[in-house]
Amino acid sequence: MPNKLDILDRHIIKLLQDNGRASSASISRKLNVPERTIRNRIIRMIEHEVIQPTVVVNHELFGYKTAVDIFCEIDINKFEEIGRALMQLPEINYIAYATGDQDISIQALLESSDAIYEFTQKLNKIPGIHRSKTVVVPRILKNTFEWIPPEDDFEEYGGNLSPD
Repeated sequence: MPNKLDILDRHIIKLLQDNGRASSASISRKLNVPERTIRNRIIRMIEHEVIQPTVVVNHELFGYKTAVDIFCEIDINKFEEIGRALMQLPEINYIAYATGDQDISIQALLESSDAIYEFTQKLNKIPGIHRSKTVVVPRILKNTFEWIPPEDDFEEYGGNLSPD
């Protein structure tokens, strides 16, 4: 980003995380900053890919009430093929290469304990996955889309600010 972000940007990000449909006018009123300033900052952050407008699906409303984290040991020579195979599984909402004693980290959203069993059987059929460890996630306390950098990563704001 050409200009470093400041605390006003952080407050805007936080308010948009709380309500992605918040208008520039409502954010302006909450922060006591001109609406045009808010609108320009949102546009700038989108253009510089600091934030991405998106939709987060409530998986529980679709019946996917069980989340599992799965850590896989794989044949390193088959990283790409295994990654492509995993990308095709609709149950998976997160895939990442890992380091340490596990090579791939997965999170899947499933409907039941039977679905967990069936899903792990699917994984076992993917060539190159040697072993997996599955952990049921009974409650997610903070999701990845709720993360925001700490205040220390933002510069001071030169104007008056009235955050909630």
